[in-house]
Amino acid sequence: MTKTISNILFQSEQTLKSSKVNNVTKLDIEYCLMETLGKNRAYLHAHGEEEISNQELIKFNKLLKDILLGKPLAQVLGYQDFYKNKFFINDNVLIPRLETEILIPKILELGDEIYNKNNQLILIDAGSGSGCIGLSVAIERQNWSIILIEKSAKAIKVLLSNCKKHNVNNCTIIMSDWLTAISDKLANIIVSNPPYIDIESEQVENSVKNFEPNTSLYSNENGFSDIKTLITDSKRVLVNDGLLILENGFNQSAKVSNLLNKNYYKDIDIILDYNGINRFTLSRYS
Repeated sequence: MTKTISNILFQSEQTLKSSKVNNVTKLDIEYCLMETLGKNRAYLHAHGEEEISNQELIKFNKLLKDILLGKPLAQVLGYQDFYKNKFFINDNVLIPRLETEILIPKILELGDEIYNKNNQLILIDAGSGSGCIGLSVAIERQNWSIILIEKSAKAIKVLLSNCKKHNVNNCTIIMSDWLTAISDKLANIIVSNPPYIDIESEQVENSVKNFEPNTSLYSNENGFSDIKTLITDSKRVLVNDGLLILENGFNQSAKVSNLLNKNYYKDIDIILDYNGINRFTLSRYS
């Protein structure tokens, strides 16, 4: 059989069917071939009779092998699209999720109000990982100061790569366990997507629990340990009327709101994701 685009896609789809891997789709295979050839999906379907080289076939087969092992597509490709940009990722950082994107325009809206009033703004992205949240904001608002906090040295390497890729000069990276290394009364906004899955949970997909860093997923105290730490220590780091924005599980908003109330936060609001699911809890501290 010739090594044409259409034949390779057909063969790969047959391999997928026989593998019985549940979390891989035909589209994932197409993405692997798009990455191999440096072409878009329209090109694949318009040039099905085009033959690919042996070197390209070797590269594609390696990507396909990883996909069929259940490895997430973003890790196989080495990047993930988020908001308006691509971010390098590997198995040392959480894969940026589509549902988190909705947070960016909300941060920009709230931050503009603060900046217009004070002519300055400091935002902390706590547990930054790939940097997708903090860097997305930094790219959009180059007159804001962004602090990216991460405790994992391996994750910081990814973070540095993404800072370089997007050529941002308004970001500072600090290695810290949450906010322990941060000065008092520093930030106007603290945002975080902390670990919030109960360590006893059995509802995590294999592609997530087997390939993404457990430290970015699981938290003690039924998933609330890291959230509690952030709520408590953010009071010290936020300026007067500063904002704390936390991502949480779909069934955690009520408890997070209760914790915020107990810690004297006000103006507590729940932000829904694209699917209408409780995804973020926003509050103000003064």
